[in-house]
Amino acid sequence: MIGGLLAGCAPSPVPSTGVPSAGQSAGPGSSASGGDGALASSSLPPATPVATPVAVHAVCPATAQHDGYSSHQRALHAATTNWSGYVARSTRAFSCIQASWIQPGVTCPANGSASLAIWIGFDGETGPSRSTLEQIGTNTDCHNGRAESFAWFEILPHDKFEQPIDLDIASGDRIAASIRLVGHAYQLSIEDLTTGLERDTTQKSPNAKRLTAEWVVEAPTVGCPANCQVSLLASFGTVSFKSARAILGGVTGPIGDARWTRVQLTLESRSAVIKAKPGALGKDGASFAVVWHHR
Repeated sequence: MIGGLLAGCAPSPVPSTGVPSAGQSAGPGSSASGGDGALASSSLPPATPVATPVAVHAVCPATAQHDGYSSHQRALHAATTNWSGYVARSTRAFSCIQASWIQPGVTCPANGSASLAIWIGFDGETGPSRSTLEQIGTNTDCHNGRAESFAWFEILPHDKFEQPIDLDIASGDRIAASIRLVGHAYQLSIEDLTTGLERDTTQKSPNAKRLTAEWVVEAPTVGCPANCQVSLLASFGTVSFKSARAILGGVTGPIGDARWTRVQLTLESRSAVIKAKPGALGKDGASFAVVWHHR
């Protein structure tokens, strides 16, 4: 099923020319507030978490949780040449991340290749933890007009390429994924909620900092190690993320939680052509859609 897959090998978003990367200060003239009306950080305390334990996903523990997004959260915008979605930045380590999405159908070019990766992870953003990466998700690769989808995980620096998971994925399937710190290892889980099939793997990443959490649609880097380059982005329409939450300090929060900074990433070419762009967060702070614009 996975013969000839386009293996991704970029551990972090690549900044577009002239636009600050997610790991840089927004700088003069850059927006420091989200497009959904989020304000810069405030001295007001975050809302008291709901006392009722709520499970994030089958792999993540039940915890108290914050609901909705805070208007006092620090929110930034950045552009990269390979990622679109959201990053949560914290000064403390996350312990679990999860999300669900509908695997989109894609329109493949008649000739040549294009690719699409959808994933969640820790440590991927350029920054103090950029040497490590723990991620799990799905790919759809196009080869001469034909699309093939599969599930995968990757742990950097141990893995050089995506590691395929034996789970059939079809367009229209609802996918749920999570990554949980368990002792000194990580339990990575992906489930096809449409078919009821789930796969788990436990991996070690001893130097991981987990200071960033990511929910990303990616144009994967392909052709490595001989000729690494960002692939054409397969035409996917819209990818809608739901239940996009993370656990920090024993409390579950949505992307819009005031305990961390969120970075909204637009995928652009180096000449500033928008290829994919995320919308504003939903009222629950845990849902958003990424819309395809250009290959």
